[in-house]
Order: sequence, then structure tokens, then C-alpha cells
Amino acid sequence: MASFVYNPKMIQLARESRGLTQIELCRLMNVAQGTVSKLENEDIYFSDEYAFKLSEILNYPLSFFSQKDDIYPISMIYYRKKAKIPGKIQSKFEATINILRINIERLLKRVELVEPNLINWDVEKNGSPEHAAMYLREVWKVPKGRIENLTELIEDNGIFVIQVDFGTEAIDGVSLFTSKGQPVIFVNSGFSADRQRLTVAHELGHLILHFTKLPDNFRDLEKEAFRFANEFLFPEIEFRRSFAKLNLKVLANMKRYWKVSMASMIMRAHNLEMLTSNEEKYLWQQMVPFRTREPEELDFPKEQPTLLKEVIEIHKNEFNFTNEDLSILLSLSSDDYRTYYEFEGRKLFRVA
Repeated sequence: MASFVYNPKMIQLARESRGLTQIELCRLMNVAQGTVSKLENEDIYFSDEYAFKLSEILNYPLSFFSQKDDIYPISMIYYRKKAKIPGKIQSKFEATINILRINIERLLKRVELVEPNLINWDVEKNGSPEHAAMYLREVWKVPKGRIENLTELIEDNGIFVIQVDFGTEAIDGVSLFTSKGQPVIFVNSGFSADRQRLTVAHELGHLILHFTKLPDNFRDLEKEAFRFANEFLFPEIEFRRSFAKLNLKVLANMKRYWKVSMASMIMRAHNLEMLTSNEEKYLWQQMVPFRTREPEELDFPKEQPTLLKEVIEIHKNEFNFTNEDLSILLSLSSDDYRTYYEFEGRKLFRVA
């Protein structure tokens, strides 16, 4: 029989990552209703028999259920969702993010990355989110003007950026710190390049503004993160200088330069009181055909993260790990390992 000491908390993590309710898993296991709830709440013993059933049905190795890693509650991560999403999808998403975080922590036990070059900013003491963005550009020695490759800049400063197909457009991105303090940003890979850049900058704002001190309830954290992102991507002083009498042609040219959406620039111009109400209304009327999809000819290539791929390659090249070895290390099935970490021939992996 197996020699594992099992962790009941991992049952819920595995179950939710597969999009199953407790009742559905009971049916698949052919056990009485309530058995899974009792297992997850440690009301009955997590035996080898149950472990083998769960391993087979949920497609996780037995070692998955013996992991002792903490499972982050939602209060320990930030993510932006634009609409109410079904509970199953949300649970699956949160479980998968936890699994990936645990994987990253395990991978970093053998690989020493550059110390994350990340500032901590207290809005109430140090100043506005815009001041935080200006200061970070100074710390990171970002030249004036647009940031050519935001993902590369962030990863060069020791922060993971990972593209994930969340399976829903309601979730844009996620930011968190691992238990060892490694900052990670997950971004929805299904979005356009300009939307991904704004999302990554937004999540960077959360990492800087909202993790070191519990913010007061009256503050709008999403608005603060957007204010940080806008100033970081297209600083007010330079944006004003590039500003002209706005129409679609001018907006298109500005999008090519700043690599942000035309809609973002209209909203920023409004927030900076650079438009009259009539001018803003006219621009939104012109944008009606492009509210869900801006002109394709203005598209630019999506930025491709490389840091996680480099960590995997170090394991292979310096420690002689095979893909099978890595799947064992991460307590994943070979199917899941290929989905998450075999980068050749695919661009993303899907959560939901």
C-alpha cells in the first residue's frame, strides 16, 4: 500500500480544479452523498482506498494529496472580474491559481532568481498611485515615453508574468506573492495585446499599493490600480504633450505609439480634464463600431513572458530533469504538466 500521509485540504483543491462539486465527486467515486464533505472536513479518515479513488478520478498522482502547502484564501490574492461568474468557474480558477503558485514555489527551491526589485508604497503616507508609478519608473530607470515591452521590463525586475486562458472574459488578471515573497502576475491570454498590457500594469499596481498594508475599506482599490497603470504606461506630462485635437485618426496614431487602447486614452483624457463634455461625447460616438474590438490594423504582437520558461529550462539543462521528473516534482499528472509547462507548440493553457 502507499506510504503517503494524506492532506484532506488537497481534496478540495483537486476537486475544484476539475470543476466538480462535492455531490458530483461522490457520484463518480460511487460513495454515499456527504462522503467527500466528510473527507474534506476531516470527519472521516483519509485512507489509501479513498486516495486511490481520488487519484484515478481526478487525474492527480497520490503525491498531490500528501502536499502540505498552504492554500491561499481569496483575501490573499487580487483579481479583477467584470461581472458575476458562476461559482464553479470561480472555484476552478482560484484552485488552479493556487496549484500554479505551489508549483512555482517548488520550482524556485532549486533556482535562485534576481531579488524582486519591487517598491512598497503606502498611498496614505507616500502619495497618490500616480506618484508611485512615477517613482517606480525612476527606480527601474525607464526612459521617457512608452514602455516598449512591459512584460520584459517586469520580468527583468524579478516578477513572474504568466499568461493563462481563464476560460472567461470576466477575469482579466491576478496578482499575488508566494509564501516566500515571490511576486507573480497572471494575465488572461485571450485578450488583445493592449488589454494585456493594461492588465499587467494594473496588477503591478496591486503588488505595489495593496499587499504590505491592509487598505481602508473606503478606498477604491481597483481605481487606484488603474490610476497607477495609466501613469506607468503613459505618463500624464508626456501624454499631454502628445495630445492633439482628438479624432479617430489621431487616436489611432497615439495607440501605435503608446501601445494602449483608444478607449483607455479617451478615459484618461477625461479624467485629466483634457476634454470638454461635447468633445468626449463626440469621440465615444465615433468609437461605437469599435467598443468591443478596435481596428485590427492597429493590433500589435502580444508580449511573451519568458521567466517561467527559463526556470523550467534550468531544471532540464543544469539539473538533468526530464519532463517526467518535473511532473513528479510538481505532483502533477503528465497531462497537466504538458498543459502548464511544455511551452513549445502552444501559447497558453486553459483554466475553465
